[in-house]
Amino acid sequence: MLRLAMLSIGSFIWLVTEVMPIGLLTDIAQGLGVSSGQAGLLVTGYAWLVALTAIPLTALTSGIDRRIMIAGLLALAGVVDILSAFVSNFTVMALLRITLAFGHGLFWSTVAGVAVRLAPHMPVAKAAAWVFTGVAMGFAIGVPLISAIGQWFGWRMAFAFCGMAALLVCAGLVVMLPSLPSQRRHFDLRPLLKEPKFLYIAGLTMVLVMAHFTAYTYVVPLLLEVTHSPQTLIPSLLLVYGIAGIAGNWLSGRAPWEASRVIMIAVWGLLATYTLLLLCGHSTVMVWVNMVLWGMAASALNMAPQSYAMELAPSEREAACSFSVTGFNAGVGAGALLGGTALSTIGVHSLPIMSSALSFLALVVLYWGKRFTPTKTA
Repeated sequence: MLRLAMLSIGSFIWLVTEVMPIGLLTDIAQGLGVSSGQAGLLVTGYAWLVALTAIPLTALTSGIDRRIMIAGLLALAGVVDILSAFVSNFTVMALLRITLAFGHGLFWSTVAGVAVRLAPHMPVAKAAAWVFTGVAMGFAIGVPLISAIGQWFGWRMAFAFCGMAALLVCAGLVVMLPSLPSQRRHFDLRPLLKEPKFLYIAGLTMVLVMAHFTAYTYVVPLLLEVTHSPQTLIPSLLLVYGIAGIAGNWLSGRAPWEASRVIMIAVWGLLATYTLLLLCGHSTVMVWVNMVLWGMAASALNMAPQSYAMELAPSEREAACSFSVTGFNAGVGAGALLGGTALSTIGVHSLPIMSSALSFLALVVLYWGKRFTPTKTA
């Protein structure tokens, strides 16, 4: 359990490292002398680069001991964050984020499989839930904390603090994790790319994430303009969203169903969320309820696609997770782009409608993918 807890803390660090520029975007832009739009490339460009590199890099590193891999990736995050605290121009910062993006896909492609190997007698979803508890905690506690550090001491100190934490976790993993030799020396991408189930994993994950991020990327304007929530209430609503995510992650990991059913329930939760967003009006109580529901549904969609990928390809877990990571980050980038285009051309009220349409599409894709479910033998 302690080893799984350390993996969870590692996931917490990587999540905060990934999204840290979002909460500090304006300060980073001012500090590096660029526009907020240019600084935003540190987020969107990062997501697309992860989507492009997760699968091939996982294949190239498939022979490396997983203990060395996970600890080394935490060391990479720590060094990049600390160096980012001292950069003086945007180009160097962009190069550091590019370096970090290469490690991102590797980390999320391997960490869930490592958790399963550390707890062989634990159900796959429950072992994966330990990892994704760190993600939920990152959204609920890590992001607000690092944003507060940025406000109090400056964005550079926020990066330095996160970097030092990453190096401490790296040291802990080196000490606590056993040797985890690669379960296969090499996997060839070409046959995997021809297997429909791997393409399905990437496609389903992408649609699921788009259904969430098309709206969530613009959660602040949604809360301000659709639900008419006051600006002063936004931090509290986002905190409730994060805490609900922790609960949703815990419930998802212990649900007595296969991952596909957890995904289906989470998507119906998203649909309920988007309906409530449009119906909340000026009801503060309904807004609070909606943020709880949204947080729980979204946290399930952080974890369940990777659990589903490992269920569909139990002998190729890391390969399956790499396809899921690719789909996830492509969904983040595509969802943010689609939502931003809709926001600027149609208006903020279109976001829940578009996200609902994507949610229905995700249900169709999920149903179509039943053909890939392994047949259970007696």
